[in-house]
Parts: sequence; structure tokens; C-alpha cells
Amino acid sequence: MDKSIRVTLLKKLELIKMQGDAFFKQASSDLENCNFTEDRYGKIDKDEFWNQLEEKTQKLAIKTISKIIDEIPLIAESARLTPYLAQTDQIEIGHSVKAIRAALRLRKYRYWGPEVLHDEGMVLGVEPPGQSDDDGIDTEIAEKIFSESYDKIYAIVELLNPVTLETASDNINITGQSKATFRPNTAFIMMWMDEKNNELEDVHNIVKRCFENIGISAERADDIEHDGRITEEIINKIQTSEYLFADLSGSRPNVYYEVGFAHALSKRVIMFRKKGQSVHFDLAGYNCPEYKNMSDLESKLVKRLESMTGKTAKIK
Repeated sequence: MDKSIRVTLLKKLELIKMQGDAFFKQASSDLENCNFTEDRYGKIDKDEFWNQLEEKTQKLAIKTISKIIDEIPLIAESARLTPYLAQTDQIEIGHSVKAIRAALRLRKYRYWGPEVLHDEGMVLGVEPPGQSDDDGIDTEIAEKIFSESYDKIYAIVELLNPVTLETASDNINITGQSKATFRPNTAFIMMWMDEKNNELEDVHNIVKRCFENIGISAERADDIEHDGRITEEIINKIQTSEYLFADLSGSRPNVYYEVGFAHALSKRVIMFRKKGQSVHFDLAGYNCPEYKNMSDLESKLVKRLESMTGKTAKIK
């Protein structure tokens, strides 16, 4: 059994740890004589510490984030294929890499599950799960979180079988994920495009605004139409965007191809459709709520994004 692929991966992780340690050492030096402002609840703005760092220190953090994200697809796919690793291990990988990313930007990543609200045995409702990295933290706390999260990922990699790693690598190469770079806080919009249809442009503008109000940059592959083939540009955006949105109104073949490709990559797609529009049988089992008008779409999408991200939309 060839163990070289696992040994190589572990060595890459060890180099990432060394690079992270170097960042925190430099960041501590940069922030040594800096003052910071807390709000009345004792919280510090998420960019308060980051903005005080030297540019070269910020670049080191960004470089380290990029390196760990480059290795996560192989680790996550291998964990998915490993029988003795549970779904909780896969979830642990996701939370750990997000915690590392936040720590290297001197922020605290938090996540929470759904909470049932009740009063004397009567269920009043359910608070949805969420996540946040809105609080700034000093280098000491950030370094501790970085180390703990790194250790969790490293421990999972130690359990991976070399054969499974090789299979996972082949899967990633087949889907092209190895060529993609994950772009946090980005979204790709998949929908019918027709410059003569003003309503479609209204949908596009509202969806883009909803994402932007939650702090996510959204884009659409304008003027790219295809019949049965997905262009390289669209493939790249589906692979690298953190969030995917699809409006299935109009039953456009290209939109269904794009959603199908996203599902093949095990990526979740936020789907909507105009009231009265049907969904093809191959997507009939997925959650695809209707919207009556533009106002209804905006209201429902904002609630969906707030639930997914744990953030509150800033309505402009």
C-alpha cells in the first residue's frame, strides 16, 4: 500500500502550521502598542485588529488561508469515502477550516445548531442554525483557536487510508475541483437571461442586492448561453463560489445543466421559482419555494440567507 499520498498531505499541513505560527508571531509584534475600542457589550469590531496589521503580515495570513483551503477538497472527499468516519467528522472539517480562516483574520468563528423555543411544554417555534465571524479577537485567542482547529483536521487526515485518498484525488480531478480556488463570501447566480425581458433583470438585481446586503458579492454569467454544454467560465464560478443561487423559472435547459453540475460536486443550491412555474421531475424532490412578485422574492431570500449565514441583512 503506497502511503506517500498521505505522507505528502501531512507534510503540507505541517508547513501550513509553521506558516500560521509565523503569522501570529508577526501579528503580535504589529499589535504590541496598538489600542482598540470595545462597544458597550465588550465586543470588538471584526476588522479592528486586522486593520492594524502591516500589509506584509496580512499577505502572510491570506497566503496561509489559501494553502489550507487548497487542501480541504481532498481531505473532505476522503473523509466522505471513509466508512469509519461519520458525517459529524465531515462537518467538523468544515467548521475547523472556517475557524482557521477566521482566526488568521483575527476574528472568532461561531456556529450554533437549531434551538427549539418552548414555554411550559408548549413549542413556540424553532430558531434556525447559523454561523458568524463578526467579532474581532486578539492574537493570543486567535492562535489558540487556529491550533485547536488545525489539530482536529490533522487528526482526521491521520485516519485516512492511502487508497481512499487516491480515489478521492481521482474524483476531484474528474470534476475539475483541483483547478478551482474557493472564494469566500461570493455567490453565483444561475437563471434565464433575456435582455428583452425586464422582469428577469428585476429578479437579477434583487437577488444580487439580497446577497450584497448580507456581505456576499454575487455575480451572473451575463450573455453566456449554451445548449447542453457548460462553458469553462460557468464551471469555474460554480466550483469556486461559496453560495449558489438558481431561479428555475422558465425551465431553461442551461440552468438545469448548471444546477445538475453543482449537485454533482455535492454543492447546495438555493433554488426559487416564480409562482405557477413547475419544476422538472429530476429536481422535484429539492426545496424550491415560489415567489409571487419581486417583493416576495426579496423577503423570502433575505430570510433564507440570514438563516444560512447567521448574519442580519443590512437593508439599504
